[in-house]
Amino acid sequence: MKASEFLELVPERVRGKLPSVLRDFAFKHPYASLVKLYYGDDSLVHYEAWLQRRTGRVEIGLHFEGEPQANAAALGQLAPFALQVQEALGPSVEAEQWTARWTRVHETLPYEMLDEAFLEVVSGRLASFISVLEPLRRQHPVV
Repeated sequence: MKASEFLELVPERVRGKLPSVLRDFAFKHPYASLVKLYYGDDSLVHYEAWLQRRTGRVEIGLHFEGEPQANAAALGQLAPFALQVQEALGPSVEAEQWTARWTRVHETLPYEMLDEAFLEVVSGRLASFISVLEPLRRQHPVV
């Protein structure tokens, strides 16, 4: 399937894998290579699936793309739970200052054929990220 078709299917697949309390996300219609899922009105903080065909990778993650200080604070909010997050999501998950402005908690997967099987992998991992990280964000908001 085409990347746009694949990404159009991700939000509802993710929604179906989440507990009911986390199903109320909004999403930005997929761009050519990524889809963003977010809660509330702030799409600058979002969960993302990004198809990077050129590098042969797919990134799954939580992105903070607002003001640099807020992004650093949001990433810092999760720092005390780093071990818990890695135990839940696996050792390939990294939290980092991604650019001078943005931070993220993410992993990359090998880019595979965009079919039903890979759609299940991508949507399953994105749902896992949300299931682990969103309750932490809600229980420990940035002040």
